[in-house]
Amino acid sequence: MEFLDLHYFVSIAETGSFTKSALQNNLAQSALSRRVRDLEAELGTALFYRNGRGVVLTDAGEVFLTRARGILAEREALRQDMRASAGDLDGTVKLAVPPSVGLVLLAPLLRQIRADLPRVRMRVMEGFSGHVAEWLASGKVDLAVLYKLKSSALLDAEHLLFEDMFLISAADAPPFGQGAGVTMAELAAEELVLPGPPHGLRMLVEDAAAKAGVTLNVAIELETLPTIHDLVGTGGIRTILPLTAVQRELREGRLTAQRITAPAISRELILAHAPHRAAAPVTKAVVRLIRAQISDLVRSGVWAGRL
Repeated sequence: MEFLDLHYFVSIAETGSFTKSALQNNLAQSALSRRVRDLEAELGTALFYRNGRGVVLTDAGEVFLTRARGILAEREALRQDMRASAGDLDGTVKLAVPPSVGLVLLAPLLRQIRADLPRVRMRVMEGFSGHVAEWLASGKVDLAVLYKLKSSALLDAEHLLFEDMFLISAADAPPFGQGAGVTMAELAAEELVLPGPPHGLRMLVEDAAAKAGVTLNVAIELETLPTIHDLVGTGGIRTILPLTAVQRELREGRLTAQRITAPAISRELILAHAPHRAAAPVTKAVVRLIRAQISDLVRSGVWAGRL
């Protein structure tokens, strides 16, 4: 078994196709298939189910994928350690973030990385915090900026900031509540659009409603943030989001925000590392830039959060 075999196996698993992986690696499909057959023979088990639409990992393949990613990451970390000791920091860092975080963080962060670490290649994925945590645990990414979940306790993570939740309404919507703030009890009869239950924001809001002894009226479950913005902006329905997620719409006067009280709702943003894996020097350098960028965004008022 060679490192190249592990690389090819991970490539096939991630693309779900021998054809796509062969093109990606500039290799004949027959040669790629032969290497996988040899690998399966060496391991004594099948790693993929083949079907007309591509390939799917077997149970053994799922286990092997996690281990293979870890081995390849350790090899890359060792290579980077040696390059760093020679004063030449380069490599690839895979980062995952939720869409609402990406809206504020990614552009300034990536500009800073290009300026400070010109030889570093970034691979960025976006997904809800639950998915991001899964990608990190499986070794699909090296770093993740995500909102803290119950499952986050299993990750090697550090605090970045806290965000408060607000009731978001159309600018021309009828006034709601008794002032700048609104209680969960007052929200009970109001129609809301929120992400579905697996989403961390939905679980956070539902927990707050349970503490207040109320059941929310979720008329629409929707996962895409831009569509939620559009629905709320046309009036007739409201949502619950942090200010960061609607900063542009608030500046343009299309939406309004009221702080939620009794109980107040806040969530914690964390920076998590791939568990049980030594961080490469280039990864550590990106971590330092993420910390600095978050701090700058909060202190400048661009990110409505608390450090």
